[in-house]
Amino acid sequence: MSRRRIMRLSRLSRAIALVALAVYVVGTLWALLTSHAEFVQRFGSLGVAAAILFFTDRLLEIELNRQRAVERMLHEYGLRFEAVAAGLPPEELPEKGYDTDFLDEEGEFHRLRDRSARIQAGNIFLLTVATLQWGFGDIFLRWATP
Repeated sequence: MSRRRIMRLSRLSRAIALVALAVYVVGTLWALLTSHAEFVQRFGSLGVAAAILFFTDRLLEIELNRQRAVERMLHEYGLRFEAVAAGLPPEELPEKGYDTDFLDEEGEFHRLRDRSARIQAGNIFLLTVATLQWGFGDIFLRWATP
């Protein structure tokens, strides 16, 4: 599958996730404000769906960024290997002229790991709240409102 097609599908899944999240938030607020316990529970299922859609969409984006960084590093290693194979001693490899700075790439991997951890934490929070709402939202609302 081409990268272009993957990106189009990614944008579509992100749009669907945003719509599901918006319907979840607006529907839940409406159901809470109007004390419709059965709708609080039903909108919880949309929250679970939105969390799953967001997770898969973000996971794809992070994986594509990771693959791009790995490809850059492999290309750089290939250039250096070709230079050594052509007879250039490793200590004479030029410091400049290569596209990739390995410390910058390591920093990019670190940023990807941090972003992945933040996305996972947000997703776990949304999934937990929506699942509890789906399972017990009606009971909670009936208990909380006289």
